[in-house]
Amino acid sequence: MKISDVARLAGVSVSTLRVWETRGMLAPTYTPAGTRVYSEADVEVARSIQRMRTVQGMKIAEIKAALKGAHTNGEDRTKNGQDSGIGPMLRELRCARNLKIAEVAEALDIAPSLLASLERTSLGLDIPLLQRISKFYGITLNEIMGLEPVKPERETVVRGAGVVLPRLGLGLRIERLGSGKDIMDCQRWKIEPGVHSRGSYRHEGEEFLVVLRGRFEITLEEQRVHLLEAGDSIYFRSDVPHAWRNPGVEETEIIWICVGDTF
Repeated sequence: MKISDVARLAGVSVSTLRVWETRGMLAPTYTPAGTRVYSEADVEVARSIQRMRTVQGMKIAEIKAALKGAHTNGEDRTKNGQDSGIGPMLRELRCARNLKIAEVAEALDIAPSLLASLERTSLGLDIPLLQRISKFYGITLNEIMGLEPVKPERETVVRGAGVVLPRLGLGLRIERLGSGKDIMDCQRWKIEPGVHSRGSYRHEGEEFLVVLRGRFEITLEEQRVHLLEAGDSIYFRSDVPHAWRNPGVEETEIIWICVGDTF
């Protein structure tokens, strides 16, 4: 990716990225022609730096120490099995219908350059946008991620981590713990500080979630705001517009259950 792509995805300016590089916090690869090239891991680092600065109020030295510790501990989302391959699926859906990027972008009311970037990098996606894309193609969110609900023959036992879903935004990790067609979809969400849904979305069904640790804020119909702490839970209809965020300074972990197969 280019430096402009990373700046957009991290929500900072190009000059800020250059400063972080001179401070030794970000290390892009250089082509023989001297052009900076960034990987998905670099975007993760940039987003982490921005969260530590704005949400946690950490100083440069503290951020560098935190990044060094994360590298030492081997915290790599790709190695941990997180798939970020939604982009190729979006391109496959578009090409199967013989549509051009400009045509799909116009229907979605987004810039063609943004759709091209999504197909190329799988980064910059969020649930509201992905839902608009899935409705355009006439499929569910699970289907666009290549995750078909199944009807289990018997009970399903999950030990430890579940199946990690394709990335729905940086700083968000979703594990599928269980799923049954026309029954429910059980997931474990881990949300880093400052991460939010980037707007409201809705679909058919019913939902229940319980906060295991951290803080979780959910807004229903853009006016009813509920701040949940560890141990708190909420039930609501899925067709009510809902938006969420992690307002705390620590990672939030929740169990989220959706009834129905429209997600």
